[in-house]
Amino acid sequence: MKTVILIPTFVSVSAKLMQQWFQFAGWCGVNNVEILSVANRTHNDARNYLITNGGGFEDPRRLIDRCYQIVFIDSDQVFSLDQIKMLIEHNGDFVSGWYVKDDTPMIARWDEEKFLKSGHMDFLSKEEIENASDDFEVDYCGFGFTKIKTSVLRQMSYPYFTNKLVTIGDKSENVSEDASFCLDCPVKPVIIPKLRIGHLKEVVI
Repeated sequence: MKTVILIPTFVSVSAKLMQQWFQFAGWCGVNNVEILSVANRTHNDARNYLITNGGGFEDPRRLIDRCYQIVFIDSDQVFSLDQIKMLIEHNGDFVSGWYVKDDTPMIARWDEEKFLKSGHMDFLSKEEIENASDDFEVDYCGFGFTKIKTSVLRQMSYPYFTNKLVTIGDKSENVSEDASFCLDCPVKPVIIPKLRIGHLKEVVI
């Protein structure tokens, strides 16, 4: 059951996480887990490049036809080897750990009424996730620590990651590439409540 790890790095990887990545690369080598990475590409471009192993529209199944599942890990995520093993070994088709950005978990329900009132979707609270006793479905999640089986990807069309333009009432918004993927995907992502990872965001104070 071949697993391939995809890591978009954009322009840098923090020195604070180098030891984590060294340990992770060693673990992948011992466990026959392949790592692919790409730099200097924006979000949806990087994810499309990685998920096709550079095949793009000419060969969109170059990668997914030779592996069982794909794991996305963003280069600013903080995690342990036990956490990556939990994600890889989970039997779900489309599963994710969770993390926060600006103190908000990157997990949401598609609630158009709430969007019309507030201008944003129904993001779950940290307390709601932490109090969940079982894994649960959501409408979309961030792709920073996410696994999807290639049997699901084979039901989808390239480009797998887009920036959908969504119109709700009189409001139109471009949707992020990970949310767009979730909206197009034939199965919903499942969140693993006990799989919370860190999210490194270095700021100027």
